[in-house]
Amino acid sequence: MRSSLSSLATAALAATGAAFALVVPAADSSLTAVQRDATAAGFLSATFLGDVPHVYLHYSRADAPVTFSAVSGSKGELVPTLGTGGARDPYIFRNQINGKYYILATDLDIGKTNWSDAQSHGSRSIHVWESDDGVNWSTERLVQLMDEAAGYVWAPSATWDAAANAYAVFWASQTYASSDPDHTGEAYGPFVYYSYSNDLINFSSPQWWESANFGGKVIDQEVADLGNGNMVRWYSDVSGGTGVVMDKTTEGLFGTWERVGKPVDVVWEGPAIQRDIVNPAKFYLWEDNYGGPGYSCFQTENLYTIPYADCDPALTPTGMRHGAVVQIPADVLAGLEAA
Repeated sequence: MRSSLSSLATAALAATGAAFALVVPAADSSLTAVQRDATAAGFLSATFLGDVPHVYLHYSRADAPVTFSAVSGSKGELVPTLGTGGARDPYIFRNQINGKYYILATDLDIGKTNWSDAQSHGSRSIHVWESDDGVNWSTERLVQLMDEAAGYVWAPSATWDAAANAYAVFWASQTYASSDPDHTGEAYGPFVYYSYSNDLINFSSPQWWESANFGGKVIDQEVADLGNGNMVRWYSDVSGGTGVVMDKTTEGLFGTWERVGKPVDVVWEGPAIQRDIVNPAKFYLWEDNYGGPGYSCFQTENLYTIPYADCDPALTPTGMRHGAVVQIPADVLAGLEAA
């Protein structure tokens, strides 16, 4: 693994082939709490469907947080046109630097390939969409994150790192030795990697999240920042029938993490966390039953006490697959309802 990582230090190539240069502007203090905004009025989710690799947008109101409605018409479906032409595992967040909403997604249309090839010769890029208002989205751009040593780049996400004054963009990859350019030998991982970015155009060189102490082969990382270095993360342990696992830390992203356990006794994947607006102590954990109907949700008022209870009412609509959810203010909610 170490030998392949040495080549990754120079792997940060944009889709155009130009080297990435990290831009770190000053944070706008008025936006720093936007993901946990006390004035938020609702939620916006980005998910996909198993048989249609597009991004689907749904919204809910603060008083009915897990009862979602589809955004109407073309504004509710983002259709990728670059790379493989497919998008999975979308992650949505609001950038506290510029106030824009971003969606990051895996570049994969499994209908055009198979899981073996998708893991050894998959895309090393992600789709990126952006929006000023959460309603009208740009055409996507394709950003390469890993070099030829990687078999794929899956399930991107982003977490603000105050120590770096930048977003840490995470994803999972498995890699191959430099002596195995055809990727027919042993694969290393999957492990979680990260790059720093603020504009989701320029990225620093990818790094292995070595300090994370995952203890296994993992994908689908999801991080909740509770403030003052306190964080909780969920991820899918694919070492062998484990499912979603939960860790905690008081030392920030790159501190020491401590295992909490399995928040739900199922072997699913694609965790997404949703924080209640009316009661900020309450959280909803979404897990994707990938062999069944997709997302179900589980609720708790103490993140560290497991297992979590089934959501009551249940998450709707059914059929949503691996994605993410973000709090939105009243004007964005109104725009989505009127779309």
